[in-house]
Amino acid sequence: MLRLEFMEIPRFILFGPKAMSHVPRICRNLTKSRKIFVLTGGEKTTRIANERILPYLLEEGYEVNTYALGEGGVSFEKITNVYRMFKTRRSSLILAVGGGKVIDAAKVLSALTNTNYVSVPTSAANDGIASPAISYLLKLEIHNKLRRRKIRIHAPVAIIADTEVISMAPKKTLASGCGDLIAKFVAVKDWELAHKLRGENYSEYAASMALMSAELVVRRAKFIKEGLEESARIVVKALIGSGVAMSIAGSSRPASGSEHLFSHALDLLSKKYGFKPAPHGLQCGVGAIMMMWLHGGDWEMIRDTLREVGAATNAYELGIDPKYIVEALTIAHKIRPERYTILGEVGLTREAAERMAKETGVI
Repeated sequence: MLRLEFMEIPRFILFGPKAMSHVPRICRNLTKSRKIFVLTGGEKTTRIANERILPYLLEEGYEVNTYALGEGGVSFEKITNVYRMFKTRRSSLILAVGGGKVIDAAKVLSALTNTNYVSVPTSAANDGIASPAISYLLKLEIHNKLRRRKIRIHAPVAIIADTEVISMAPKKTLASGCGDLIAKFVAVKDWELAHKLRGENYSEYAASMALMSAELVVRRAKFIKEGLEESARIVVKALIGSGVAMSIAGSSRPASGSEHLFSHALDLLSKKYGFKPAPHGLQCGVGAIMMMWLHGGDWEMIRDTLREVGAATNAYELGIDPKYIVEALTIAHKIRPERYTILGEVGLTREAAERMAKETGVI
């Protein structure tokens, strides 16, 4: 018997130069209310919103409430503060203007208030700009805080990606986005493995879309350079495709496999030992090199593509001590035990992890 499938994908996707100036038009298509809530991060994203979005909304007669999360990471405490303000100034639509942390905060706020949100990324660092998922550490924190209460994270109702703005973001954000995309080669292999060995549901369509996003980066790698609007366009288009693949699959499976478990493990170790983790996509890229080696696939192609786009390929370039790379490899299989990957149920021994990292030049 065929199973029932539910897909939640964005209604509108607009990307290109000056896309932010079209925010009012998208808002009109999404809500009849004139109350809009704009969520930003630090000084830079707040300035972008103030200069490139608010004037157009105010000109159209919208009542705009704004909230800046501030610099640094996003936490459940910060989101709770936003939630309190949001309840007093109820709006019909949330605009998340910023990077992955701002968009993650908007996703949680959206779930808590049952309000649609629009993703307005200012960088292309990962596929969170289009996906129904949040960062692992934030998800873990929310689970620990809420305990019995579960919240469902939704995909954005619309995506407005201004490639002019995104092209001006720091170089490492674009490289990070490429790393997150290259990781899809491993994620799909892990998904296929789980389907064959565990009978896990598998969507060929979602897998193909994720692979297509990764292949776009490989084909256009030499054209992806800092400060070029066309580069931002390539990466944004691929990231949106990856996010939609997750929506079609109904999970992050087509975009997140053993390489993401490795990245999550590094994030956990950074909390334990106090070192600074690298951007998510850069960690996933390095993880993809090693996990593709485990799969017996073309790990050198992944390494070479990452080099071409200026992404990290080893511990030194990540800025992380090799000992933490090895430890992360040994605990990665424990991060999401229900998600079967090439790491299996028992994971890697320290010796096996060290050998793999050395064979691939990661340490």
